[in-house]
Parts: sequence; structure tokens; C-alpha cells
Amino acid sequence: MGGLKYYERTKLLIELIEKERTGSPRDLARKLQVHERTMYRIIEEVRLIQPCETIYCKERKSYIFMKNK
Repeated sequence: MGGLKYYERTKLLIELIEKERTGSPRDLARKLQVHERTMYRIIEEVRLIQPCETIYCKERKSYIFMKNK
């Protein structure tokens, strides 16, 4: 994955999580135009750089940022 494309996908992922509009993991992989496994790798990297926890919420059907208390 090229550097700029990777950056753009990561930025899009963060925006979608902030808006709680990622959809299911499969939907998110399609939105990012990557394989599902690659999407999970990007999520793991976002978890390392974000100050809050990143989780998948089944009720909202989206990844969300949980504020740490």
C-alpha cells in the first residue's frame, strides 16, 4: 500500500469512526477499498495513535471512539 494512499485511508477511517458511520467490518473494508484483513491492520494502527479506545459497537453498527475516563 503506497504511503499517500495509506495516509488517505487512515484519515478516512478516523473520520468515519468520529461520525460513527463505518458500518460493519466488511462494509468498512469496501469503503476503504481494501481486504478485510488489511482493514483490521489499519484499525490496530489507529488504536495505537488515538488517545481513546477504538471499539466496534453492535448497537450502532459502527466502530466508535470510547473516551477514557
